[in-house]
Amino acid sequence: MVPVFAPALSVLDVSVMATLRALGAPGEPDVFTEVAGLFLADVPIHLSALDAAIAADSAALVAQIAHRLRGSALDMGAVRMAPVCAAIESAARAGSLEDAAAQAETLNREFAAAREALQQAIS
Repeated sequence: MVPVFAPALSVLDVSVMATLRALGAPGEPDVFTEVAGLFLADVPIHLSALDAAIAADSAALVAQIAHRLRGSALDMGAVRMAPVCAAIESAARAGSLEDAAAQAETLNREFAAAREALQQAIS
C-alpha cells in the first residue's frame, strides 16, 4: 500500500530547520547546512543499499536500512519520507518484500522532493 499525502503537507518540517539553525554559534558554520549536506550525501547510499537488500531478498537488512533512513528523515525534518520508511520497515518485518519494494519507489520520489527542498533551503 502506497501512502497518500495531502498536497498541503510540507516536504520539510520548518521547526526542525529552525532548531538546527539555532544550534549554531555566531561565526561558526551553519548547523542546518552541515546536517543537510550529510543527509543529502548519505541517503542515496542507503537507498542503493535498500534496493540491493530487496533484490537479495534480505528482509532483516531491508528493515534495518529502512529504520536507519527513518531516523535520518526525522532528524532532518523530512516529514513525508519518515512514514514511508516506517512502512518499508513494517513490510520487511512482516516478510513482505514485494510491499517493501513498492514502498521503496515511493521513498525515492519523497527523497527527490526532500532533496529539492533542502537545496533550496540551503541556497
